[in-house]
Amino acid sequence: MWLMFCAFLAIFGSYLFFAPNYDWTQQSSDTPYGADFLQEWVGARMVVTGNVSHLYDVDMFRAWQHDSRIVGFEWPSDQYFPPVYPPPHYVLFSPLACIPYRWAALVWLASLIVAALGSAKLIVDSAMHHAANLGADEGHETKAKTEYLWIAMLLFPSLLFSITLGQKSVYWLLIVCMTWRFLQSHRDYSAGMVFGLLSIKPTLFFLFPIVMLRNMRWRFFVGSSLSVCTIWGATACFVPMDTWIAFVGSGLQSVGSYAENSGYRLDWSCNLMTMAYSVPAEAMQWCKWAICLPLAIYLLYCVFEDKSYSVESPEKALMLLATTLLISPHTYHYDLCVLLLPILWLVATAPKYGFAYYGMLAVGLAVAPQMQEYFQIPIVPILLIGIVCELRLRGLIPSLNPVREVEPKISSSLF
Repeated sequence: MWLMFCAFLAIFGSYLFFAPNYDWTQQSSDTPYGADFLQEWVGARMVVTGNVSHLYDVDMFRAWQHDSRIVGFEWPSDQYFPPVYPPPHYVLFSPLACIPYRWAALVWLASLIVAALGSAKLIVDSAMHHAANLGADEGHETKAKTEYLWIAMLLFPSLLFSITLGQKSVYWLLIVCMTWRFLQSHRDYSAGMVFGLLSIKPTLFFLFPIVMLRNMRWRFFVGSSLSVCTIWGATACFVPMDTWIAFVGSGLQSVGSYAENSGYRLDWSCNLMTMAYSVPAEAMQWCKWAICLPLAIYLLYCVFEDKSYSVESPEKALMLLATTLLISPHTYHYDLCVLLLPILWLVATAPKYGFAYYGMLAVGLAVAPQMQEYFQIPIVPILLIGIVCELRLRGLIPSLNPVREVEPKISSSLF
C-alpha cells in the first residue's frame, strides 16, 4: 500500500512541477492553466457569486474565462469552453469556486490523484474479493496477481490523459469502483446512493440503472433514485427556471450539430456516432441510420439478453461499460478510464484476456489521432465494438470463457 501511495505521490509531483498545464508562469498558446477545469470553476463561480441565471449565456460564460481579474491570467480569446453540463454539476464544484483559480486548480489536481489512488485500491479489493470466493490454490494465484494492478492503471493512457487535462473521468472511475464494491458486499442501497452521483454526467448514467431495475435490484434503484432526487432537487431550489430552460435548449441545439462545434475533437471521440462523423458529409445521415443505429440495437441486445446480471463477473461489467461508452452521445478518450475496473480485474483473473484488452485499447488510444487523420478510421469505437462482440461470443460458447463466476459470501450488512 505504501509503495502504491508513493507512486501516486510521484505522479502528482511530476504534474505539479513539469506539466505545462499546471505551470502558472508558462501559459500554453491553446490550453489555459488547469486546462478543462477552467470551465467547471467559471460555472461554479457564477453560481457562488449570484450569477446563476446567466450560467448558459455563452457570451458571458466566455467573457468570464478571459477576464484576468476573475481567473488571474490571460489566454487566447479565440479559445473557450462552452457551458455544457447540467446545473447540479456546477453546484457541486461551488466549494472550489470559493478559492482563487490558481490554487483551486492545484487542489483539483491533488483531488484527481487521490481519486485515482482510491480507485486503484478499490480495483485491487474487487479482485481480492473474487479470489476469496475461489478454491484455495486458484484463489492464492489470483491474489498474487492483484498486488501490482495499480501499476497497469498508472500506465493506462486514458487515466494520464484525464489528469493532464484536469478532466473528471477519474472521479467517474471512482464512483463506478465504489458502486461495484458495495454491490459485491450486498449493500445495494449504498451502491445506488453512490451511483446516483454520476447523474451529473447524464451521458454515462443512463444504462446501468435500467439493467439493475430489470433485474429487480430494488434497493439499488431506490438508493440511486433518492440520490438523484436529492442532488437535482436541492439544485432546483435555488436555480431559476429560466436557467434550466436555457440548459435544455442548449442541449437540444447541440445534439444535431455537435460534430460541427469548433471545440469538438473527432480524433478524441470514441462513441458510435464517431463512425458517422468520420464519413463524408453526404454519407453521414446514411451512416447514422444504416450502421450506427443497428449497431446500437445489437449492443443493447448483448447487454439485456442476460436475464440475471452478476456483479461477480468482470466480463459482464466490461460489456456493460463498453456499451454505455459506445451508445453515449458524447464519449472522449479520457472517459475510457471507467473500463479500468473490469479490465484490471480480468488481468488478475484471466490474464490472457485482460492483457489483450488492455494492450489493444492502450495502443488504439495512442494511434487514434493518426488513424483518424490519414485514414479517416475511428479506431477506438471499432475496438470497443469488437470487445463487446467477442464477449458475447464467449458467452454463447461457455468452453471459451476462462473466468468462473463465483457465488459471493453472504454479508450480514443490508445497507
